[in-house]
Amino acid sequence: MKNKNSEKRRGFFTGFAAALLIAGLTVSAASAYGRTISVNDNIRLSINGAEFIPLDVSGTAVEVFTYNGTTYAPIRAICEAVGLDVQYDSQNRIARIVDTKSGQMDNYIGEDAARKAAFSHADVTNATVTKSTLKWDDGRAVYEIDFTSGSAEYDYEIDALTGKVLEFDIDRADNRPTQGQSSTDGLISADKAKSIALAKAPGASVVRCQLDYDDGRAVYEIELRSGRTEYDCDIDAKTGTVLDWDVDYDD
Repeated sequence: MKNKNSEKRRGFFTGFAAALLIAGLTVSAASAYGRTISVNDNIRLSINGAEFIPLDVSGTAVEVFTYNGTTYAPIRAICEAVGLDVQYDSQNRIARIVDTKSGQMDNYIGEDAARKAAFSHADVTNATVTKSTLKWDDGRAVYEIDFTSGSAEYDYEIDALTGKVLEFDIDRADNRPTQGQSSTDGLISADKAKSIALAKAPGASVVRCQLDYDDGRAVYEIELRSGRTEYDCDIDAKTGTVLDWDVDYDD
């Protein structure tokens, strides 16, 4: 019989598409920080309906358990069972999961192309990149490109396969319309958006106005203040429609 009080100090994978059968037996395990935690043990795995027992490199079965509602399982055993390669970078302490069979990584546009896509969309030529990383988000690989140009700060997400702009945020210190986002693009100006918000809160002052783009919709996020009253307003950047309006009274 396995010792269910052993230390759970291995690398574990969470959230993978494997069915988990929880027996409900609660035991104690020592964490990497020397404290005792309560876990649910005796959990069995199945992959596509077939029972699966994860093994370590020596062929010994590795226990799966839950802690605080999260299930922990060995990353290498499960990934390799479904055809993914796991490479551990000990220097940077990163477990890299690679789909070598699909060759999807070979089709990524590359970091330079992602930067060019972001610069082109923002209509800037002279920019300073502050962040440029490849990450996995919502089931797909995306490049996160953050940069500054003049008084504006830009945050972009670019699809790593297609080069499509998925999301972007533009923040200008002076709250003027950003270059490339004028009325010729079908968007109302920042000044127009602010006037719509101010019409709902006479006497208030705009303290922030930012153009945000998410899931295909351009939105002005506007914050206003009048005395101890704060307003948060979202306005559709194409139609001028007030999408959200919140009022907070500072006591």
